[in-house]
Amino acid sequence: MEYLDLNLTSTLSGVAVVLVVAFLRLHWPFRYQYIGHFFRQNPERRKRWLDASYRRNRTRTVAMLDKSTLEILSGNYELAEKYIVQGLNVCKERPSLFNQAMVHYLFYNLAFVYFTSGKYSEALEIAFRVYQRDQGMTDSLGLIACSHARLGEIESAIEAYSLIPGKRSTREWKLLCLAEIEAAKGNYERAITHLHQLMTKSGLSLCLNRAELEKRLEEWTKASTQAG
Repeated sequence: MEYLDLNLTSTLSGVAVVLVVAFLRLHWPFRYQYIGHFFRQNPERRKRWLDASYRRNRTRTVAMLDKSTLEILSGNYELAEKYIVQGLNVCKERPSLFNQAMVHYLFYNLAFVYFTSGKYSEALEIAFRVYQRDQGMTDSLGLIACSHARLGEIESAIEAYSLIPGKRSTREWKLLCLAEIEAAKGNYERAITHLHQLMTKSGLSLCLNRAELEKRLEEWTKASTQAG
């Protein structure tokens, strides 16, 4: 009986070790990204950690993901798209389970690039597919709602917005969606109010740099003046 107990203990210990090692191997490439999240309110420090990930991981898909996020934060959307395409090519050439999971994150970044570049239909299509395949990626709902709003599809935008969970991590997305929806309705003053709230939070978790937020502020302020 003691022999069986020892075997059971050894087996459980072995399983625990295997699970811990697997967990570390899965998450280790993301360590720079995780550290960068602690500096969401400090864009320059966050960029440095994303760049460190790229330099350390190099040819891995996580390097392309973090480099594309870095370029999005810097407003270099064409360059961001270049790294996204490189990452997707690596996923195609090396279809491991890890890379298959990375495809969703790379396509999310691509949808974001299209959205900030004014390609709202393309952004909507990709973000919708990402959310269909992984409903845990709720940031995709923000892109879907904002893209619908930019296309003037207000009811669809409101429907997508209603699906965004009320978590602290989604607060900034919800503010941006509300701003875009109000602007689509022609309520520019309300849109500007939501935008000001977002700008005080910096909007960095969205990857929207301050220049993008200020561009919207200028656009809606001008529209409000003309409407008045």
